[in-house]
Amino acid sequence: MKWITARRRHPLAGYVVVILALALFGVGYAALAPTADQAQAQTLAAEAPSADDVDIAQGKTIFDQTCASCHGLDGAGSETGPDLREVGSAAINFQVSTGRMPSMDPDSQMPRKPMVMSEQDLADLIAYYDAEIRDNGAGADVPYEVPGSAPQRADFVDEDLDAEEVDALYEEAVAAYEAEYDAYIEGADDVDMGMKLYLTNCAHCHSWSGGGGALTDGRWAPEIHESTPREIYEAMVSGPGAMPMFSDGVISPEEKQELISYVKTLQAEPNAGGIFDLQRVGQVAEGFINWTIGLSLIIACAIWITAKQRAHD
Repeated sequence: MKWITARRRHPLAGYVVVILALALFGVGYAALAPTADQAQAQTLAAEAPSADDVDIAQGKTIFDQTCASCHGLDGAGSETGPDLREVGSAAINFQVSTGRMPSMDPDSQMPRKPMVMSEQDLADLIAYYDAEIRDNGAGADVPYEVPGSAPQRADFVDEDLDAEEVDALYEEAVAAYEAEYDAYIEGADDVDMGMKLYLTNCAHCHSWSGGGGALTDGRWAPEIHESTPREIYEAMVSGPGAMPMFSDGVISPEEKQELISYVKTLQAEPNAGGIFDLQRVGQVAEGFINWTIGLSLIIACAIWITAKQRAHD
């Protein structure tokens, strides 16, 4: 005890105590703080619908009525619909949210249409798929951390609320969505990387401007101007139709954010082509067409001048 008392009165004792306290605090924080993976999981859990917000039984009813006729009651597929057990919830969300499913013509490529069910019905359907059909978590999850569709006022209409209360809730939701959207798009800090990723992996089908283009066998790559960041992300991780799959191991989530940010920025650029924009099919194609038309006009003018000169002679 005398040794401790003597050392306690040393001029450096106070500094030693502070250093030990900081070290203890740091070790405790490192032990208790969540890792990056845990933090991401907590973020996703906060964004994803909770168990109290979904109805799995209702999801089963929706599946039986709208999906089972092609994909089977157990999702194992049939002659008219593929096996869904390993596609993942991101694929389900993409196909339904873009109105491509349910399809009345499974043999034809479906264009983008308004969604046939409500957001709540879709959440119930995905909850049932994850609980009863999905094979041990196969496929990609819905990327809830990526902004989806903007809120619609109709989603806030309630018989217990008057018009002003509905408007207030709707405006609050829109403000929150816009903040989330801007944060995601502006969070990408390497525009050149996003451009290179898009031109390397996407432009040969969707065109340099995202306007889409023709593929083989009568299929086409759809234009992506109306696609939300979440839909673009889901398309990359699920590979719908003839599109290849770009898993997070091939293109990381951070690189996907760069790519999506570039696409949304590209879409926001004004179209200077006017009525002769040729659907922005690309600089090379547009230049070739303009060159062909210009050369044809020059030849036509030369023929006309020559004919007039011969008539004069």
